[in-house]
Amino acid sequence: MAYHAGRFLDWVTEVFLARDGAPFMLRLPFQRNLIFTANPEHYEHVMKTQYDNFLKGDHIYDLLVDLLGDGILTVDGEEWKFHRRVFVNLFSSRALREHMAPIIQKHVLVLQRVLTEATTTKQPVDFFTAAGRFTLDAFGEIAFGFDMDTLTLIEEHPFERAFVDAQHIVAARIAVPTWYWKLKRWMNLGTEKQLKDALLTVDKFVMDIISKTMEQRANNTHYEESAKKINRDIVSLILSTESVDRKPIDPVVVRNIVLMALIAGRDTTADALSWLFHLLSLNPHVEHKLRQELLEHLPKLGSNKNYIPTIQDVQGISYLEATINEALRLFSPVGLAQKLCVRDTVFSDGTFVPKGTNIALVYHAMARMPGVWGPDAASFVPERFIDSESGDLVRFSSGKFSAFNTGPRVCVGRNLAMMEMKLVVACVVSRYHLDEVPGQDVACSGGLTIGMKNPLMMNVQDISTAESVELNIGIAADNCVLKRSTSSINIHPLAP
Repeated sequence: MAYHAGRFLDWVTEVFLARDGAPFMLRLPFQRNLIFTANPEHYEHVMKTQYDNFLKGDHIYDLLVDLLGDGILTVDGEEWKFHRRVFVNLFSSRALREHMAPIIQKHVLVLQRVLTEATTTKQPVDFFTAAGRFTLDAFGEIAFGFDMDTLTLIEEHPFERAFVDAQHIVAARIAVPTWYWKLKRWMNLGTEKQLKDALLTVDKFVMDIISKTMEQRANNTHYEESAKKINRDIVSLILSTESVDRKPIDPVVVRNIVLMALIAGRDTTADALSWLFHLLSLNPHVEHKLRQELLEHLPKLGSNKNYIPTIQDVQGISYLEATINEALRLFSPVGLAQKLCVRDTVFSDGTFVPKGTNIALVYHAMARMPGVWGPDAASFVPERFIDSESGDLVRFSSGKFSAFNTGPRVCVGRNLAMMEMKLVVACVVSRYHLDEVPGQDVACSGGLTIGMKNPLMMNVQDISTAESVELNIGIAADNCVLKRSTSSINIHPLAP
């Protein structure tokens, strides 16, 4: 498995395609057996119908705790319920409408200025970096209460670089034996030393903000009264929350919640936007159809560049949501989720999962299985999400379309993510044409979310210019087509 660490999801997908989607088990030395599945019914069992039989487990805790601490992604039971309640309150409909939406709209305007400048300079833009900085600025302001303004920076913000590095190093642990990375951590060598250094930068940045907010609360006797009259950031909101044992919340807990919120609110959306515009560049007929629908529903997008739609404006634009859903299907923000089976379990198809076995749900592979999505499973086809007769959106089961998870752990930030993506896609597609620079190696990264391994360089044209350019409508999306399959690992079929 370590041999394929650089392209882990692609390798697992190759194995599933060779096995017609059948699950398989890896028996690894000094580790629990690991079952891989890309079956929607298995996903429903693990995440929903037999949820209590599957916990995060000690393996996932060990992998993530250095970065995320005891948080919503690493804990179970009452502590998880506490974190879940906090996140539900943070992402309430009122907070989304009154506080978050205006911040997102503000930063969409900044993103537009960056793209407009590129139309003048004729210099390609790294859209993956731009999307990451847009979401960092937007969600950073939501979380911390101030604008980090990274989108207009030439150099990376130290927190930005350290946060990304820490995620990639932590995620890479899954592909190597536990004893190996723990030995490196103990000896402070290699990537584990890099992780330690990155976390020092991350923690200093976040804890300084928390300390200043706590000091402001302590020194300002009118803080609570004045805070009710203004939009408060996530750090302030969490500090107003009682902990699981009804005591004032610990600053370290605030740190853990904020970092998890940043990953959920920043990284997943940035990755999804990058893959979506990559797919649109490969499929100009989809881009053209989407632009037509946007300008038909919201003509102000074409006549006023300072107009940014509201949440209500972008509701009901079916092809916009279908396009986003299709990109999320092919590049689900989290390509793989792992759980520990805590009691013997039998799925509805007879598959047996023994107690003490880890099970990996590989969404990335599921999206490419012809047995799940049909012969065009690996193609970018937004129309699959639209009913051909009624024109309404098609709602697939949460086991089949799992971009936002399902069951008790369904994503609480779904509405924020969809709002961000709809506003960005609506404004960018209606006003610009992003054309991918030829010859790039566009591949999945190895982070906690499915980002890109390399920059995504895009030539940017104003739409009035771009529409005069002949578009090759026949281009089909490659969608990370997998081309090599070499393995020295013993793969064991699962008997039903």
